[in-house]
Amino acid sequence: MNNFFEDLSKHIQNKKDSKISRLILGWYASCILTADNRHGVGFVPDSMKEPHTARSIHTEALLSAALKELAALYVSPFPQEFAAASAACSILVPFSPDEGMPLDAVMPCARGDKVAVLGYERDLLPFMHDWGWRIAVFDDRCAGRKDCFAQAEISRGVREAEWVWLSPEAVRDRWLMSTQNILREKNGCFMQGPGIPALPELFSRMGVTHLAAPIGNDAEAIEAHISAGGSTWQCEALTWRVYTQG
Repeated sequence: MNNFFEDLSKHIQNKKDSKISRLILGWYASCILTADNRHGVGFVPDSMKEPHTARSIHTEALLSAALKELAALYVSPFPQEFAAASAACSILVPFSPDEGMPLDAVMPCARGDKVAVLGYERDLLPFMHDWGWRIAVFDDRCAGRKDCFAQAEISRGVREAEWVWLSPEAVRDRWLMSTQNILREKNGCFMQGPGIPALPELFSRMGVTHLAAPIGNDAEAIEAHISAGGSTWQCEALTWRVYTQG
């Protein structure tokens, strides 16, 4: 399990560091602007699932940290630290807008198949239905609704599914690291951003075959959207692309 974070740390250490100009933690995403004008978008854990409480020691550390120091907190289970770290990782190990494929071009791969989805995202589920996926969502917030089940049942759901869709929560709570063998038996597994590093080869060891990430160049528009509590799925300045190893 630790090899994932150790290998990520090695990649980060070889990247250019910078001071932080702005760090924003929104309702659904985070963003960072560096002193050398790089920007990145990260993942914010759901506050309905885990109440967000700002710890003063964490806040002070985040405000004084450089980019690599923030990225090192990707190992942290605390929402405040993970949100900042994921945005930092997206800057240090970014996805190229000239590579990968449009999200809609990849979606037919699972049409008609059973897909186990870890984590309920209101803005994403309509897309999945439109793609013709037979989804089962595992999240305690929506358990009991149609095709929605308790998160504790996710291992069973993954075994029964042909595809898996994961949010960065699977990294934060270590679920991804503990289920590698199950994921490798599937037709494929999507890891959804934002805030995941562009390292398909690292994720592929865990059974992840596709990385879905939002790409955008208009830092001001993205920052304004996130600051207002917006979702990365509804931001016009972001385009979702999918990346695979090789």
